[in-house]
Amino acid sequence: MSQARVLYDLQQIDTEIRTKKQRLGEVLRLQKEPPALAAAREAAQAAEDELHRWRARHNDLTLEIAGVTDKATRSEERLYSGVVKNPKELNDLQHEVEALGRRRATLEDEALNVMMTVDERRTVERAATAEVERLAGEFNAAVATLKVEQQSLGVHLSKLIEKRGRQATLAQPAALKSYDQLIQEKRGLAVAGLRGSKCQACQMTLAGSTVRAAAEGKLVRCDSCGRILCPL
Repeated sequence: MSQARVLYDLQQIDTEIRTKKQRLGEVLRLQKEPPALAAAREAAQAAEDELHRWRARHNDLTLEIAGVTDKATRSEERLYSGVVKNPKELNDLQHEVEALGRRRATLEDEALNVMMTVDERRTVERAATAEVERLAGEFNAAVATLKVEQQSLGVHLSKLIEKRGRQATLAQPAALKSYDQLIQEKRGLAVAGLRGSKCQACQMTLAGSTVRAAAEGKLVRCDSCGRILCPL
């Protein structure tokens, strides 16, 4: 087997390794929580916090209404008990009962409005939570598939690396050195196929002498792109 063919086969292995590594990197990246899911979690948390705030306000109003009601009840009992005889004190009690009644009505109106807001916030919170569950479900399903692919890629890469090691031993040191240099210079493509008289990398038609030398098994380079040529 010519050195050109040895390097060409090595090139095919290296290209596949590079492709698999790129895909593996993408697979690992895709297993990170996507921005949409993170944003949905933040929105759900904000909705939950808002719902908690309105529920707390409703609880505060409920307690205040209970306090006002209790105070009004005690004032009414005192007003109608007959214990208080002083007209001014009775008048003050009457005003207090009326004021407490007005305060309770105001609080009850506010509590009703707050309760309506609680219902609205609950709807928003449920929708936000459902969106998180939907996105998380899709993400988890995708991750499960990606992990299977990750394992497959790892096994395949391990085999390719072993295969590369065996293939590299077939290359002469000087040829392998030239190959490694060209890999760096030519963005990972050091060896080009030669079909007829055309370089398959740059698509240029080559001189007859170059084509003949390649056919004879000599290690020659493309007149145009400088890559090692391997007759196909």
